[in-house]
Amino acid sequence: MTALGVARVLGAAVVSLWLGAASAPADGPVVGWGDDGSGQATPPPSVDGTAGLASAIAAGGTHSCAIQAGTGSVVCWGDDAWQQATPPDSVNGVAGTASAIAAGGAHSCAIQAGTGMVVCWGLDAQGQANPPDEVNGILGTASAIAVSEIHSCAIRSTQGWVACWGDDYHGAATPPSSQLYAETLAVGSFHNCVTSGSGIVACWGDDTSGQAAAPDTVDGTLGTAAAIAAGGAHSCAIQAGTGIVVCWGLDAGGRATPPDSVNGVAGTAVAVAAGGAHSCAIQAGTDQVVCWGNDAAGQATPPDLVNGVAGTASAIATGLNHTLAIAAPEPAVPLLAAASGIALLVLARR
Repeated sequence: MTALGVARVLGAAVVSLWLGAASAPADGPVVGWGDDGSGQATPPPSVDGTAGLASAIAAGGTHSCAIQAGTGSVVCWGDDAWQQATPPDSVNGVAGTASAIAAGGAHSCAIQAGTGMVVCWGLDAQGQANPPDEVNGILGTASAIAVSEIHSCAIRSTQGWVACWGDDYHGAATPPSSQLYAETLAVGSFHNCVTSGSGIVACWGDDTSGQAAAPDTVDGTLGTAAAIAAGGAHSCAIQAGTGIVVCWGLDAGGRATPPDSVNGVAGTAVAVAAGGAHSCAIQAGTDQVVCWGNDAAGQATPPDLVNGVAGTASAIATGLNHTLAIAAPEPAVPLLAAASGIALLVLARR
């Protein structure tokens, strides 16, 4: 039971999720590493650069998804026991495409391009794959989505309110009235975090390990956030203005202790992602992927293609025990500097 979330609203194409996701205007081939027991870390030719590239990625429990660059079609791979890796016609290019993608434990969700309606597929035992009318196009649509193992959330397009559905363990699917409005959204296993329009981080749900207690460096007391991520029992954020990665919650294996390369000592970050028991970031200036925490399956050891040795990355997504990145086809620079305090995670080609 783990999760991830990284999100930033850019028009209608935002991504945030339980075990992974990201949005990236800089299209590129998908690279995966870590646990590949179900093929979740081996992207297909349609997005690995052989026959196509990706514009967005999402890493779930034992499956992964991407939005194919150029076509907007959703492509998934890995475990398909509950059809979580079989996107429906409404987003796979047959009858529609997607502007955002999210992968959970055994279900997936997407925002349909053009309509903004949320579409989900896969395991629905707790209703996690059954989006409510507020975001499925009947009474409203969504600008961002984020999914966990057993619950899902979205930011409503018009009001900016957070809507959640599925299992409500620890109140994870019940946003408190004080946190209804969100600018960005991140969903963890049983907790969620959002940022307001001013960048203040607020969280709710399971706080057993302090994962829902945002520190004063990002809760508006001493600082705010430009990007957020929610993992299994930990959370991370990029502090607005400084670009420093800050994490809180369970720190077993060092998952909530970002290294000097992104914590402000020897570098900062432009993207952050929190997985089951590991975390990753894209370092500012170099665009190389840096990871920390549990590395039992190699999920915290990014390959040369994205760690700066033979290439860099424009987006990252962390799953339960695997990680994905969109490799930058050429050197990239931040579209908006960390100092601007907005839209981190998005990189543009030189």
